[in-house]
Amino acid sequence: MRWHKDTYVWTIREKYFQIGRMYYAHPSSGERFYLRLLLTVVTGATSFEDLHTFQGVLYPTFREACIAHGLTEDDNEWRQCLEEAKHMAVGRQMRHLFVTILKECNPADPRALWDSFWQDICDDLKRHPVFHGRDVEPSEEEIQDYGLYLIDQLLSQSGKRLQHWDSLPQVTGDWGTILQNLNPLIAEQRDYDPQEQANLAEQHIANLNPDQHSAFDKITSAVTNTTGEIFFLHGPGGTGKTYLYNTLCYHLRSQGKVVLCVASSGIAALLLKGGRTVHSRFKIPVPCHESSICSISKNTPLAALILHTDLVIWDEAPMQHRHIMEAVDRSFRDLRDPDKPFGGLTVVFGGDFQQILPVILKGSRAQVVAACMIRSILWPHISVLQLHQNMRLNVQVEEEANFARWQLEVGHGQHTDDLLNISLPDHFCCAENSVDSLIDAIYPGIHIPNHPDQYFSERIILSSMNKKVNELNATVLAKFPGPVRLFPSIDFIPNSERLGEDDPLLNYPVEYLNEINCGTLPLAKLELKIGCPVMVLKNLDAANGVCNGSRGILTRYSNRVLEVKLLTGEHAGQTVFIPRITNEPSDEENAFKFTRRQFPIRVCFSMTINKSQGQSVKFVGLDLRSPAFTHGQFYVAVSRVTSVSNIKAIWTEGVREARTQNVVYKEVLLPD
Repeated sequence: MRWHKDTYVWTIREKYFQIGRMYYAHPSSGERFYLRLLLTVVTGATSFEDLHTFQGVLYPTFREACIAHGLTEDDNEWRQCLEEAKHMAVGRQMRHLFVTILKECNPADPRALWDSFWQDICDDLKRHPVFHGRDVEPSEEEIQDYGLYLIDQLLSQSGKRLQHWDSLPQVTGDWGTILQNLNPLIAEQRDYDPQEQANLAEQHIANLNPDQHSAFDKITSAVTNTTGEIFFLHGPGGTGKTYLYNTLCYHLRSQGKVVLCVASSGIAALLLKGGRTVHSRFKIPVPCHESSICSISKNTPLAALILHTDLVIWDEAPMQHRHIMEAVDRSFRDLRDPDKPFGGLTVVFGGDFQQILPVILKGSRAQVVAACMIRSILWPHISVLQLHQNMRLNVQVEEEANFARWQLEVGHGQHTDDLLNISLPDHFCCAENSVDSLIDAIYPGIHIPNHPDQYFSERIILSSMNKKVNELNATVLAKFPGPVRLFPSIDFIPNSERLGEDDPLLNYPVEYLNEINCGTLPLAKLELKIGCPVMVLKNLDAANGVCNGSRGILTRYSNRVLEVKLLTGEHAGQTVFIPRITNEPSDEENAFKFTRRQFPIRVCFSMTINKSQGQSVKFVGLDLRSPAFTHGQFYVAVSRVTSVSNIKAIWTEGVREARTQNVVYKEVLLPD
């Protein structure tokens, strides 16, 4: 476009193409900064009035227009979030949303939020069983106090209490005694119907294969006799490790014993009964070093829970750095018995060393192997229990049995030449070696509206690179029906990082910060459609299924809050509300610190291979244009599917032969 000074109009440039550049405006430059910010996100504006307008409302200043767009911080952010949510959520959901805001968003005045929204947060408590059997209805003061008690219990699960926010009213009633629930963490673990658990245990035990039954007997014997043994349940993908974990839970919980189920990833944790990520359950510091200990103080509910625990089940353990296991070991010794591994508590680790090992940023093969748990000082104390029979594939069918055998051989580095190349089976190939062909194979009829939840829960496309995942998600979202809604983030450099208000080293334009894309960060320009699948990127409420890796369907949205129906785990079908929160990349991911306030989700037609570890999916697509680059990635990718006929792949463009790379570090593999 060309600007005519005489007539004050823009006209299309006829002879030459030229890209204009906006001058940098510092955040302290007032309306000029907000004008520049609006110009980066508002499309099709032909006047200043267009820039002042958002959703039909004309705002008097550029700053107020930016606040309406959600482009800048404002003390009213959380008020608007709760205001929008109360029209969609019930009391229990509002309480969880309020707790998320307290934990993740650090509101300046939480008391003002409570005073404004306590009636919505507590609107279901008047009929709560705690008030049953009374001659008079509970007063507003009692309802508020009990609501604060429930919020305090939710906060305690993350290691915080109401005392962290001095401005909030403190609980005055003795609700713990009334509920006979003095330690909510122990009560949560014992809140199971023994008869129901016994019936489930009986059903599951009857279905165990010989390997599973042998492991079950050894583990239950160690728990019953309190011998404090440590086991590693080793089995390739699909051999029924999760089934055995849940059988152990049913059996021991029917006896009133406490079983803590944790996993290295959010997705794996959701598959366990009462599962949590190991970091959220045991308060493991990030980063975790050789001498780290967990943030568990004595005389706290969590410390008491560990003292009362009979068994810890830790799934997908090989994914995590050995320092994490060692930190938990030191903490348990401090709390229980300093002379025994894990303080004499029986622990069952589980996983498969053919799968992905700890991620060491830019680490060499030697560094990755050194971080593995088989190099830990704890490994000599661990007894290995082997599972061999594939329960994911129907091995009674010859074709499925051959596929299961091929998967195991791939995990051991067979069929792979000296250059790490491996040929793909013929049935992997799509009609064409193209992205559109892969999408059509995995998401047939994606352009048709109103797909059932099962359609998305049973299919996924996997890739090794976050960049390819984002591209695939954008491509499928464009085919998905419905209008797209753009949610821009607020990106800024915290004042604590600046040497001064005018620090020239950190005067980055907002659009540059928007372009930074790390694996742990949501996109700055988040595009969503109603009904599309999404993935949560942060542990917001692990106890209720909202953790890193949780998948769901976007059902409704407003400017400050999203409504998501969960797809996976024992909380599948439940509706949760997700606000915008503060996200920061780690020091390893970015050269400088900055803050991105955005909804912690991504579209999830596709995910990385690493994220998929630990789950089974009916239909799997593999985008191998960027080949697997570390140990176990290719094996994990090909072992997620439940049938040989339901996996398709594309590979490097321009290569006629269907092949990719398979990286295997044989020094970490355990003997069969």
